[in-house]
Amino acid sequence: MDISTNKKDFFLFAFTYSKSNFKGEIKIKLINDYGIDFKSIETIFIEEDKILIPYKLKKIKHKKKTNLTLLIEEIDSESKAQRLISKKCFLPKKILPQRKGIDFYSFQVKDFIVIDKNNKEIGSVVEIVEKPFQSLMVVNTSTKEIFIPIHQDIILSVSHEKKEIKVELPNNFMDLF
Repeated sequence: MDISTNKKDFFLFAFTYSKSNFKGEIKIKLINDYGIDFKSIETIFIEEDKILIPYKLKKIKHKKKTNLTLLIEEIDSESKAQRLISKKCFLPKKILPQRKGIDFYSFQVKDFIVIDKNNKEIGSVVEIVEKPFQSLMVVNTSTKEIFIPIHQDIILSVSHEKKEIKVELPNNFMDLF
């Protein structure tokens, strides 16, 4: 099997945060609900020294909605598990289900233009900062960089054809920056 480890072909889906026991189990915190069927995942990629390293999974245990415990083939001791704590976990983009409407993946909207409900341009998306509880769009305006929460009450529409995201920001939102 030819596996590309070019980072552009992958997306960040979780962070490792703890070892689970002395058998080498690792706990991960999912950063988003991507609608992934984890039962079908055989390999994850963990970033080590800015390189994506594939790890074959023996088993995935569901603990909570956003936390999983992984049993990895190559990790059979506490010391090996400890080396993987506080690392980024990636999966290939090709496994993601197609999204429609205002749903999008962070890698899809880089450089999209953000406009307000009155069609006034706010700026362009520099990146999406994905966190477990609140993801943010980093938007460069003509004068400053702002952070717009990704929330269904703020994002009105996403046009992949026009490369635009229409938003409705709260009153005086821009004054915060």
